[in-house]
Amino acid sequence: MKQAVLYTTILMIMSLNIFAENNQSVKIKSVRGILGENNPLEHTKGQLRAGYITFKETDTEQNSAYALAGHYHIDSKRWNGLKIGLSAYTVLNLGINQNSNHVNPDFFNAEGKSFIQLTEAYLDAKWGNTEIKLGRQILDTPHADSDDIRMIPNYFEAYSIRNTDSENLTLGAGFINRMAGWENAVDASKFVKISETMGTSDEMDGIAYASAVYEGIKDMTLSLWYYHYNNVANVVYAEAGYAYELSKDRSLTFGLQYDRSKETGAALLGKQDAKTYGVSIEFAAEDTGVHILSAYNCDNGDTGASGLSLGGGPLFTSMEDQTLDAIGSAGKAWIIGAGYHFEVIGINGLVAGIAYGHFESEEKNRYKSEETDIVIDYSWNEKLSMTAAFAAVSFSAGEDEHHDPFKSYTQFRLVASYNF
Repeated sequence: MKQAVLYTTILMIMSLNIFAENNQSVKIKSVRGILGENNPLEHTKGQLRAGYITFKETDTEQNSAYALAGHYHIDSKRWNGLKIGLSAYTVLNLGINQNSNHVNPDFFNAEGKSFIQLTEAYLDAKWGNTEIKLGRQILDTPHADSDDIRMIPNYFEAYSIRNTDSENLTLGAGFINRMAGWENAVDASKFVKISETMGTSDEMDGIAYASAVYEGIKDMTLSLWYYHYNNVANVVYAEAGYAYELSKDRSLTFGLQYDRSKETGAALLGKQDAKTYGVSIEFAAEDTGVHILSAYNCDNGDTGASGLSLGGGPLFTSMEDQTLDAIGSAGKAWIIGAGYHFEVIGINGLVAGIAYGHFESEEKNRYKSEETDIVIDYSWNEKLSMTAAFAAVSFSAGEDEHHDPFKSYTQFRLVASYNF
């Protein structure tokens, strides 16, 4: 029940601080980060999902999709520090009242069809305060994450290590070789090489990363990440989160971030020069059920915010659909949002949020868009929940590769989940 309450709470606001029991761990999350967080319940083995999505662009036919999905997970008992984890994921195209020419592609494989996949197959080794995980797995890092906002999240073939020998300091490192899931840019049902996901036909060895997270300062968390995209770019990401208690039920949370990328080696994706800054502030009044968030990102690099993320990305202003890297050049974005949990008026499990975002290039008339997101989440109990998310995106400047103006669009998705 505790985990179900956590899942409900994270969806009720546009950004959330997740505190450890000692109130020292502070995480700053965007709209996209909250919606896309993968939260498997500790004492369940599987999940069933039913989903619907529809997308309508100005002056075009509406596309949609209905689907069922499910996954089952098996963990062996640990023996001499070792255990094995396996999970299988199935997505079924129901084909209800669908025109085959207008099927939304986000739920299915590259042909718009059902599929089954071995999504996790790993060896987990734990000795003392060190844990090593080898194989297919879920990752939660700033530039590689599950982004679970469709029928299947992102999975990675990776090798990761985590150590907590030093008090209040968590060190990590890893190597990412392949990616599956709805954002691998090739086929959700397959683990494809990182070079294919990144959109280059040239061979690259994958992505190596290292991290340090420090929680030794009361109510503050500091993190630093380094990624080496072989023959593409080096990326450095830094974040600080600080929580300040105004009263027993009211608090302010501040976030700062910096994201820097620079091309390296053969520079297979061309020049990379992101210099992105971000700030976030959230006011939470638990006694009234209200959370209010504002966030701002600005990039003044030559190539704009980094588009190298495998997933939703780390930026505070990332929304259901729009992110700062969509501009493709130097620019800025800001959002404001509010959330309300209805428990304070006696409706347990019901949460709602709304957010508005503005994205604009530094170069006049190159890119300008606005997005409005509305999210409703309802958890009947610890096993059954439903999330509805609506996004409306409008453009007042910008054009595609054919020099046609960007078209405004709306998107709605509904996903119900049953954990067992």
